[in-house]
Amino acid sequence: MKEVYLKSAGEIARITGGRLTAGSENQKISVISSDSRDLGSGALFIPLVGERFDGHNFLADLISEKKIAAALTSVEGFEEAAKKQGVTLIRCDDTLAALGRIGAAHRASLNTEIIGITGTNGKTTTKELLHTVLSGSFSAFKNEKNYNNEIGVPFSLLALSRLHEKGVVEMGMNHPGEIERLSRIVKPDLSLITNVGEGHLEFLGSLEGVAAAKSEILAGMKPGALLLVNGETLCFDLVARAAEEAGMKLKTYGAGEGFDYSPESYRLSREGIELQWKGSDFSVPLYGVHNVYNIMAVIAAASEMGLTSDEIKKSLAGVNNVDGRSQIMEMGYIVVNDTYNSNPLSSRFALRSVSEIFPERRKFAVLADMKELGETAPQCHRDIGREAADLNFDFLLVWGEMGKEYLEGAAGGSDALTALHFDTKQELIASLQSELVDGDVVLVKGSRSTRMEEVVKALEK
Repeated sequence: MKEVYLKSAGEIARITGGRLTAGSENQKISVISSDSRDLGSGALFIPLVGERFDGHNFLADLISEKKIAAALTSVEGFEEAAKKQGVTLIRCDDTLAALGRIGAAHRASLNTEIIGITGTNGKTTTKELLHTVLSGSFSAFKNEKNYNNEIGVPFSLLALSRLHEKGVVEMGMNHPGEIERLSRIVKPDLSLITNVGEGHLEFLGSLEGVAAAKSEILAGMKPGALLLVNGETLCFDLVARAAEEAGMKLKTYGAGEGFDYSPESYRLSREGIELQWKGSDFSVPLYGVHNVYNIMAVIAAASEMGLTSDEIKKSLAGVNNVDGRSQIMEMGYIVVNDTYNSNPLSSRFALRSVSEIFPERRKFAVLADMKELGETAPQCHRDIGREAADLNFDFLLVWGEMGKEYLEGAAGGSDALTALHFDTKQELIASLQSELVDGDVVLVKGSRSTRMEEVVKALEK
């Protein structure tokens, strides 16, 4: 990644807690990059270290060819070459932590009011919707794409400017401690937890572990700040207790009654969601019951930012869906393209939405593995297979290592469901193409690594 950053090497050393081991503290920096292939003039190169890569492997060549003005480094051995080439080196304890300090320092230098968003599902959609709504009344910032980790968030924050009045920053994680570190970088003025579900259980162990990890967003907030939480989420009591112990205010939202932000009513259709809130009718061109929660999250956050019902409604009426997330595709039969990712919570939402919106049509659930569920994976897949049967799907076509677990779960439900497991994705596609007729509805879903968009592309052809 790369971002414009105008500082001197001495300033960067002070911000990161590092020290100069070669070159001058007056060296001017104009851009920061972690990609040795994409640098630019006056570049500070940050060699990041991961499980399968180490940016330090490129540092010697960058110095010898004088492609960089300066570099952060956490290891020795480059000083003599740097001095010879006139390249400035800054030694730090950890290059990833140093990047985080740079992002945090830039964020702290500005007065932008930032909303932090995390949760098992709905983070990106809620971020995009909220940014659209805020942009209708303010100069608003967001982190682009899915740049929501310890690399993407600091780089994204460097794009913040004094012109930005409001900001929305999505924070993702796989392991405990990551959201805490991101929250301390972002220092959100208000935070929102979309939900707690069975995501990344391979690393978090249990739903309680997921709730604790999502609650880490409180770490960077000032005492007395507001946390918005989906009041219908699993482990709500654990999140509420964490907020109370941290001295935060808590407000809830949901699709049902009794929350601080609840719709009076809502209706799902293939064209979108009709929703009533505080006597005002909202029409939002988004598909699925999960988006009722995302919309209510946006209404809650935008209202807390001072926007009126009419301002929120106007912006939501013109939103677009995010690619790969519940896209409705008409091909004579209907394909619900939900291939961006998959976990038990998003799968339940996807199955429920198809069942509610297309009750009279013949329905196909085309599913692949849900990843990173650890020891709970077999049971999670059995639960979703049973859900497909209970929601009156006609066909369950599955592929992947956990395919037979889907079928075992489905066997405990309706006998009307035809459930089939395929050894290859190509066999699944061929069977699906031979069976589909006009008027059918096909839900296609799987974790990112299963590349289930290939099924959608095959149906398009």
